[in-house]
Amino acid sequence: MTRGGTEAQTSERTVLVAYDGSRPARRALEHAAQLVGVGGELAVVNVIPRESLSARVETVSSKERTGQDDLLGEAKALLADLGVNAQVIAGAGDPVTEILAAAGELNAETIVVGRRARTAPHLVHGSISSKLIRRFEHDVLVVH
Repeated sequence: MTRGGTEAQTSERTVLVAYDGSRPARRALEHAAQLVGVGGELAVVNVIPRESLSARVETVSSKERTGQDDLLGEAKALLADLGVNAQVIAGAGDPVTEILAAAGELNAETIVVGRRARTAPHLVHGSISSKLIRRFEHDVLVVH
């Protein structure tokens, strides 16, 4: 990059996308792909929401894991079509906690999420995107 910042640069930052297969998540995935550009790499996380019972108790069924694997495979295929490489991360637990943990492990500088309509009852206590904005020390891009 030149001193004035006029030259195009390739993305060297780590970008993490939260993906659940919804339309907003797909838009977030596509937007993140544009951020890193063709030949770039993204990390994609999918979290099966669960309340923690114990560190030793597995609360996720094989059907849920298969569904998660399918979603992550879908994300990887969508990104491949856009010329972007994907690292996929499967999580289970509190979505915000798991997304932040993945971002921390990757030293991510940006988290990209899709914004859902404000009609879901769980949004009364704050959306995932708003919680990420408050808790993540770097950029959170919310795609509408």
